[in-house]
Amino acid sequence: MRVAGYIRVSTEEQAEKGFSLDEQRERLVSYCKAMGWPAPIIYEDDGYSAKDLRRPKLTKLLNDVKTEKFTLIITTKLDRLSRRLFDILSVIDYLEKNNCSYVSASEAFDTTTPAGRMTLQMLGMVAEFERERISERVRDNMRAIARKGEKIISRPCFGYDVKNGVLEINLEESLVVHQMAKWVLEGCGAREIAKRLNDSGIRTKDGNEWQDRVVREFLKRETLIGDFVYNRTYRKGSRIYTRPEDEWIYVENHHEPILDHETFFAIQKIFESRRNAASRYVDDTNYLLTGLLVCTHCGGKLIGRKDSKKGSNQVYYRYVCNTYMKKGGCFFHHLHRDDIESTVINEIKKITTANANNLEIAVVKSNAEKRADKDTIHDKLKKLDMKAQRQIEAYEDELITAHDLKKAKERIEKDRHLLMEQLRELEKSDKDNGGEIVQKKAKRLIDDVLSLDRAKAKNAIRQLIHHIDITNATDVVITWHAD
Repeated sequence: MRVAGYIRVSTEEQAEKGFSLDEQRERLVSYCKAMGWPAPIIYEDDGYSAKDLRRPKLTKLLNDVKTEKFTLIITTKLDRLSRRLFDILSVIDYLEKNNCSYVSASEAFDTTTPAGRMTLQMLGMVAEFERERISERVRDNMRAIARKGEKIISRPCFGYDVKNGVLEINLEESLVVHQMAKWVLEGCGAREIAKRLNDSGIRTKDGNEWQDRVVREFLKRETLIGDFVYNRTYRKGSRIYTRPEDEWIYVENHHEPILDHETFFAIQKIFESRRNAASRYVDDTNYLLTGLLVCTHCGGKLIGRKDSKKGSNQVYYRYVCNTYMKKGGCFFHHLHRDDIESTVINEIKKITTANANNLEIAVVKSNAEKRADKDTIHDKLKKLDMKAQRQIEAYEDELITAHDLKKAKERIEKDRHLLMEQLRELEKSDKDNGGEIVQKKAKRLIDDVLSLDRAKAKNAIRQLIHHIDITNATDVVITWHAD
């Protein structure tokens, strides 16, 4: 038996309830000793909430379980693992698939039995209910504090610091804000402002480089005119949504402003007029090489952009360095869309008629990272044999039923079949010539490449080409998929 113990505490729990890491550690060690189990290897997350599973040591523990490092995971209580029922059940299912059991030292149950799983689900529901009630109370308290407007309950934006719960102007950053406002009124775009800030070594409040989107969103914040807005957005899963405006908590004259109202609203009008102008960016099918063109000067991608000459209805399409367009970095260089796309299509046509043995092209097996090498596959096959043997021994010792043995055997055979398929693919790729593979694919896809349906052509090109290096907007080097 190989045992791992997981302990966790959030800052609030440690301060208010005394759920210290040392206390949890001692309890797990004592429990294992009483059960006659070996001492557990402890994984601890200090200061992490149980609202989700994104915790560094828990992630490492689950990865170690996958390599069969442990056969049992133990915590002092179920809520140390998570307070969400879905997360708890997901973890338990993950453990079972990797031949690992779970035990709570305070709420004893066996996850290998129906009764144990039912107990787990009931306890998980209670833990989730408790978490949601706490979250609801916290949200109500935060809204009440926000309505009073006495203390700041969110992180300060650029230009401000928080001192004693109050927003105070950061003099140095406020001067930058005034300069940004001046640049907007002088006609500078957000991209140019981001470039000037980055070139001057000025970073955002988080220490990141400025981007055009960040500049626009920042200069639209009511915080800059002394107002405070709370409850504007909410998170659902990994996405952030905006609430209806009547649900916002808007506090006027909340703190000292950096910009006056006249300047602030003049900036908003400028941004609005630019937003309402016809977008220079068009839908993806207008550009066959989206995501494939790489600027060798900065490592960024070249993106599609539509332009027109002033006073003319003539429209032309081109690819421009994204680092230059969005961050003000690199330098301005572009490729006319029709020219580069014709060059690439002609290269594909040449490959279909060339002698495959004489093709001198750069290839990459894009799935190489996903396929284990032969030694790793053979090691996995050996582990499957060992796993099968353990299942048989467990059946002979009457630890599992014949039904469980059958199910385990089916899972092991399925895994063995997949590994053998990967091994055959690797052996086949060793014999194949990269040029031959590319040529076969090119011949199969050439009709789609030449199709008038640009969506179909784009899809075919992406199957053939891994990436295209562009240097000085003139030198073009294509790297092909060889799988």
